[in-house]
Amino acid sequence: MGASVGIGGLIVGTSMMVVFALAVNVIDIRVDSSLDTLDSASEPLPTFTIDVADISLGAVTSLQIDDAGTGYTDGTLSAIGGSGSGFSGTYTVNSSGSITSWSITDHGDYSSDPIIVIDNPPPGATNGSLSVIQRTTVVDASFTNTGSVIVPVEEVWVFLDGQEPTKLAALAPSLPSDNIYSGDTVSIEWRGLSNAVFEKISFSANGCSVTRALV
Repeated sequence: MGASVGIGGLIVGTSMMVVFALAVNVIDIRVDSSLDTLDSASEPLPTFTIDVADISLGAVTSLQIDDAGTGYTDGTLSAIGGSGSGFSGTYTVNSSGSITSWSITDHGDYSSDPIIVIDNPPPGATNGSLSVIQRTTVVDASFTNTGSVIVPVEEVWVFLDGQEPTKLAALAPSLPSDNIYSGDTVSIEWRGLSNAVFEKISFSANGCSVTRALV
């Protein structure tokens, strides 16, 4: 009988040790979880401001060369009429002085198609002309990283009226780095919006989101 009592005590003692070990393990897990939560809470969130939030409902986005002309040199383009303002561009020519290509440097905002003007044509240049073939909605915006957190470009999303979620990388492909450092300002020109009307733009990254009205 003494042996039975000894074995029973051993079993009880072993069981208590197992229970104690399980309890310690649970406490360790809870402590680790609490420490992780505290570490996460101590990490600062990114902060940034929207510096520019412009919308152009009649932006000039495409031209056509109606007559290449002759005798021109590379130069600039402007626009008149169209019940708007702001357009500027450039053009290039070939060895004969004929216009071969154009580029828009500022799309402006117009309620009807403006007339494209070749600025200061050289003496003897003739017949060159270009015209507008497309005006669409374009959003110009910029934001600055005002915090101390380095924000990966891939983690920044841009929204229009809380919709159209688009990665920043798709709107600003010429960024000098994969990260946005403290003090960096990033500018975008959002095209491909047809003739839609939007009221606000938002930038969101790693738990921080800012919104500004489009004007």
